[in-house]
Amino acid sequence: MRRLFTIMTLAVVALFASCENAEETTSKNHLSITSANTIDVAAEGETVAVTYTINNPIEGMDLTTTIIEGANAIEKITKPATGVILVEVKANTTSSKRMVIINVNYADESASIVINQAANGSNNGGNDEGGNNGGNDEGGNNGGNENDNNDVVTFEAAKFNGNYYGQQYSEGADGFTIFLSEQGLNNAGQAFPNSVYYYVYAFAPVATGGAPYTIPNGTYKWDTTNSNAPYTINSESTQVIYTTDIDTNNIVATDAKMIVEDNKITLEMTISGKLHKVTYSGAMVLTDLTGNDDGGNDDGGSDDPTGGQENESKSTLTDDVVFTFPNTPRVTWTYEGDWWQTGYSNYTIMIMDKSGDYTTACLQLDIITDNTSNNGDIDGTYTFAYTANKNVAMSGFIDNWKRPVGSWYFEYGSGSGMAGYKNYAMLISGCVGITNNGDGTHTIKVDAYDCNNNNITCNWSGEVVKK
Repeated sequence: MRRLFTIMTLAVVALFASCENAEETTSKNHLSITSANTIDVAAEGETVAVTYTINNPIEGMDLTTTIIEGANAIEKITKPATGVILVEVKANTTSSKRMVIINVNYADESASIVINQAANGSNNGGNDEGGNNGGNDEGGNNGGNENDNNDVVTFEAAKFNGNYYGQQYSEGADGFTIFLSEQGLNNAGQAFPNSVYYYVYAFAPVATGGAPYTIPNGTYKWDTTNSNAPYTINSESTQVIYTTDIDTNNIVATDAKMIVEDNKITLEMTISGKLHKVTYSGAMVLTDLTGNDDGGNDDGGSDDPTGGQENESKSTLTDDVVFTFPNTPRVTWTYEGDWWQTGYSNYTIMIMDKSGDYTTACLQLDIITDNTSNNGDIDGTYTFAYTANKNVAMSGFIDNWKRPVGSWYFEYGSGSGMAGYKNYAMLISGCVGITNNGDGTHTIKVDAYDCNNNNITCNWSGEVVKK
């Protein structure tokens, strides 16, 4: 579901960058990257130029750069003149491609530059025709220590987070998920920016001693059949997660093995052709989620779909918001089936302001139509409510797993809120109108209120594309 943004269970976080309301956009949007965000570099190495502009500069504020990933591929980064950053990329002498991610930072804004370097013997990022397609350089600067072997990344995790699901997914085996990282998760179960998280979804023999639950000792092996048998690792969900100030990059593993001893985990995970060796020592207590009969996936359909948590209203807004598009709008629809079990179709509508590849602000609308279509028939007038029914836009709430569900407004920045959101608000009352203009476009009008009675409005016309 697009409307679930946290990674505490089987989902992964989706991050949004920040933009202010319409009255403040000009004064607060400072940083713009004017060159390409993705750059291909030859194996021989070269110096690449990144250009930028600073609008409405802040006195005393300097632009900085941070290497998020692939520091071993960079000789140096310089700023020879205002508006220009030079990145000197070393020669790649290995048979593996390399990836570098650099964040450009100004005030509370950040933009990412991705440099893809070809493997030795290949041409400008193409595949190595000798059959060695290599992998991305995933070492990063976030707790991992990349050793002299360019095909191996070592990572010593300082934090452990995990969930216990019992036999919800397989009779005769207990399911569990873990995150190994440097920073851990915040109190809402969400990832911190500029971090690396190794995520494992595995199964163990059924526990007999009751809570507190921990991971049984043993060797857990890769299971391409995903049989959910004891001592197996799920091959579809196990992955590494890289977070930045802007977004999240998830790369699913192609192989993994995990050895669990008393208070120690040794994990080997293959990511993009490169072996990652992860170790952790310390307590391994799992959070018991067996009280949730679907293992953390909100399937709707209860008499009170919010679990009574609509009273836990949340908003960081202090004023009304007129949601406009200082960058580029993108609007999508996703068919969710009869998620709320009303007999009608449910859609998630995402109204986004995009700056390049990154979303800067978003309205998430969770609507229930008066039809049973699955092809984007979203016309209608929808009233925000916590009771699921036709022509309802589900009001926003936080579920039992601290996930934002329903309809929300999001800005992303260097705030202290959920997952680093600078501003966010549940949309709890008001209405949404969606009109088919008959020419392949729709008009969407939002007139909503949060729990502080701030008015969030939007009036947009254009193509709504299928996600």
